[in-house]
Amino acid sequence: MSVNTTTNWADPATCPFCGGDLPDPGAGFVDHLGESPDCESGFEVWRENVAGDVAGEWSG
Repeated sequence: MSVNTTTNWADPATCPFCGGDLPDPGAGFVDHLGESPDCESGFEVWRENVAGDVAGEWSG
């Protein structure tokens, strides 16, 4: 699986990191991250990049 380095999440039914189909844009995305180490890594990098833009980190 190839990881997308230019994250542009235009469709919530697909993973923005690999383009794979998600069964559910919410919980399905979280499940997908647990099953795909490359996508989980991409998400962590993305999260680190935007964490300073979100006051108080993530609420939850």
